[in-house]
Amino acid sequence: MRIKQVPAGARADDSAACVRSSLPSSRPWATALLTSAIVIGGIAPAMALPQDFWSDDVFYEPAPPPRPVIHRRHKAPRAKVKETVAPARKPQRPLIVAVSIRNQSLKVYDANGLFAEAPVSTGMAGHATPLGIFSVIQKNKWHRSNIYSGAPMPYMQRLTWSGIAMHAGALPGYPASHGCIRMPNHFATQIWNWTRMGARVVVTSGEVAPVAFSHPLLVTQKPAPQALPPADDSVPSADAKPATPAALINATIDSAKSTDDTTTAITIDLKDLRPSLTPHIGAIAEPTTTGLAADKPTKVADASATLTQTATPSTLTDGTTSAPGSDAAPAAVPTPPAPKRTGPIAVFISGKDGKLYVRQNFEPLFDAPITIAPSERPLGTHVFTAQAVTAPEDGDKTAVTFRWSAMSMPVEARAKAVSRRAAKRRHDIGAIDTEPKPTADSATEALDRLTIPAETMTRVAEALSTGSSIIVSDQALDRSETGQGTDFIVPLR
Repeated sequence: MRIKQVPAGARADDSAACVRSSLPSSRPWATALLTSAIVIGGIAPAMALPQDFWSDDVFYEPAPPPRPVIHRRHKAPRAKVKETVAPARKPQRPLIVAVSIRNQSLKVYDANGLFAEAPVSTGMAGHATPLGIFSVIQKNKWHRSNIYSGAPMPYMQRLTWSGIAMHAGALPGYPASHGCIRMPNHFATQIWNWTRMGARVVVTSGEVAPVAFSHPLLVTQKPAPQALPPADDSVPSADAKPATPAALINATIDSAKSTDDTTTAITIDLKDLRPSLTPHIGAIAEPTTTGLAADKPTKVADASATLTQTATPSTLTDGTTSAPGSDAAPAAVPTPPAPKRTGPIAVFISGKDGKLYVRQNFEPLFDAPITIAPSERPLGTHVFTAQAVTAPEDGDKTAVTFRWSAMSMPVEARAKAVSRRAAKRRHDIGAIDTEPKPTADSATEALDRLTIPAETMTRVAEALSTGSSIIVSDQALDRSETGQGTDFIVPLR
């Protein structure tokens, strides 16, 4: 069998015709098969169909791999404290405000316990809210910041003169202020009406709450007022004139002569007596001058002196009135007694100073030394608050007793003091060295170590009232913060 070659570029129909003419007709199936092979092989590459066009195999393209999920570390959301609706009743004093930095919450305690609660926003990093014991020292509804470009601080209640206060503001759910304690607007208006000047505010990292407390050192019964001495029956009449110094001297001489006839004559030189008793004896020395301009009286002084000499008579010690221009000095005018202070007192017992300080209405009242028993443990920081309760005892309806509550401040761990080079190396590796927390005395143990004079405790007991407080601490009096117009401020950090 001879097969004619067909050029690659020839048509498929011509190639099939040539093959059919050269093949015998006895094998039609072979002819058909060969024709199909020639047709398929002679198709130009440009006209070829896809390779898998006639295939019965099914190909599945694999799906693209899923994108890797990146797990980002998100900070755990802070638990927002739900604002509790304050009851319709008013709080019963004394009030204590406790702020927790860790929980970002503020709680108000009255004489019956927890009264109200609200979320707050305290100082952010770099402007942390100081921890410690404070009190409300100023209130202003429409205050503007003196530090941060007059930023509004509505319903402001100042805690320190260095810029820390409680006021209404935005609450994002985390510390975001510059050191102040932000409160919800509605709650800020409520607590504004509850608190008074001097209300105690405690800021700690955790939660603290006042508990009922009693101790022999804390007064429970207010001492009765001292009875005045009985008045003398021999009261001089209104017409009686006061005895003059000369009359007193003559009466003394006469009594001395009448007691004993042999008594020698008493010689009294009036010049030896006090000048206040002898106004007419001796002339007043003229002031010496140096001839300088400072020694010359001014015209105003001359006019005042002239008016005094011509118009103001002076009263002598014997009750007579001297003529104007005489040498007699006017009688001393007695100063009126200082008005008695009212309001709760604040007592600070310093273990470092060994003294007891008392303030009332933000002004020093008195201080006294005390004795503290030595111990290896610190006193700690404790706040004792008094509540006066009028209860009839033995038929006396005016008897006043006191109940006390106590709050013990947690001991904060302080960073260990190291050199700058060692601190940098520890900072690079992320290590934080802290000093071990010292174990402080409990409130009872701290008061057991104190010895206060009875006279000092009597003065404290006489001034006690509802809201009065006693602070016991190892620290010295912080004179930088506890200045004029403040109660005692005890920093804890």
